Amino acid sequence: MAEKKNKNAAPEADQELKQEIPQKPAAPRRQFKLTTNHILWIVGILALLIGSIGMYQRLTEGLRLTALGSYVPWGLWVATYEYLVWLEVGSLLVFTLLVYVFNWPRDLERMAPTLYLSALAILAMALILIGLDLGHPFRFWHVLVWPQWGSLMTWMIWLHQVYLVVLVAKLALIFLPQRAFYKKISRWLSFLSLPLGIALVVIAGSVFGVVIGRPAWQGSGLPVLFLISSLVAGTGLLAFQYVWFMRTPSEEYIEVSRRLGKLLLAFLVISLLVSALTTLVILYPGVPAQATALSLTLFGPFWWVYWIFHLGFGVVLPIILLATQTQTARRIGVAAGLLIATYIAVPLNIVIPTQLAIDVVEKGLIIAFQGPGLKAYYFPTTSEWLVTLFALAFGYLVFLFGFTVLGMRPKVENSSEEVVK
Repeated sequence: MAEKKNKNAAPEADQELKQEIPQKPAAPRRQFKLTTNHILWIVGILALLIGSIGMYQRLTEGLRLTALGSYVPWGLWVATYEYLVWLEVGSLLVFTLLVYVFNWPRDLERMAPTLYLSALAILAMALILIGLDLGHPFRFWHVLVWPQWGSLMTWMIWLHQVYLVVLVAKLALIFLPQRAFYKKISRWLSFLSLPLGIALVVIAGSVFGVVIGRPAWQGSGLPVLFLISSLVAGTGLLAFQYVWFMRTPSEEYIEVSRRLGKLLLAFLVISLLVSALTTLVILYPGVPAQATALSLTLFGPFWWVYWIFHLGFGVVLPIILLATQTQTARRIGVAAGLLIATYIAVPLNIVIPTQLAIDVVEKGLIIAFQGPGLKAYYFPTTSEWLVTLFALAFGYLVFLFGFTVLGMRPKVENSSEEVVK
């Protein structure tokens, strides 16, 4: 009986010992949570994959699937390229002038990493589009090896390469230790980017201005118009990024936001006045080719691109938002965002309607020769839209990688919600 009792007691003792030994808690299961960062990456990757269809078509079938032809050789890709150059160069021009020349508050200088990153991403978009617009994009290096300095295209390509080197150098300096020597180099590179940027925009406008067969492009006004448009678009991008990426609860943030809003308003008004004067100068003499191109812009089949998309949402509405006395940073950011999204209409209206006036420039040419590429009408094909989507998605992912992975954000100590005043 004693043995049986001891045998029964043993399991009970073991159970008590097990209870005394602390049990290791089970590792909690990690639950996947969809964040805003994940959504941004998913959207960018999906857009890149969808746009890859157009890239495949372009690389395998050339320009056959585009709506381009002998009368309209430049279309959506060239117009978008010009706009991206305006954004990229204009934002850096305005930033460099405000920080290094006009000595704006130091709070604005903290935007340097994000602004340089966005400029590099936009430059990548622009180079993809203009490269694919060429008949043989992989022969671009011929211009670098055998340049023809009498050609404005040569100057534009070389300036792009030099500008790219300067931009990459400025980005590299951000990752180096913050020493006085590196800061001095970065400052001098910023000053060097000023004449390079101005020259790039002016030459891009001059490429159109010297085309003999398009009278509506000719003249000295187009390079100036490109430079003004670059300042408008660049200020819009700088204001948009500062308002939405800085967002610090400080008086300096509010002050800089309002000053950027006033600067954007001034450039918008100047651009509107220049456009109005240019329109009057074209309409007064009534030169057929110029008047027809302008008429197509204002009253042609795509009149809404100018009146509603550009003038309504891109000029009038931002001016109303920026001209109010009670300006908040958020309102300035919305106005800048509207301008960035709609200002693409300006290069579209410069590039396309002028080429559609071919029957006025060379009377009877359209009916004299007919064929697949001989048509005085243009609207981008699905393939052109897909290639454009690919270029924009590629640059977007470049920016997202630098912003989220490499941490190229504005140098702010504490990030919190904006103080609305």
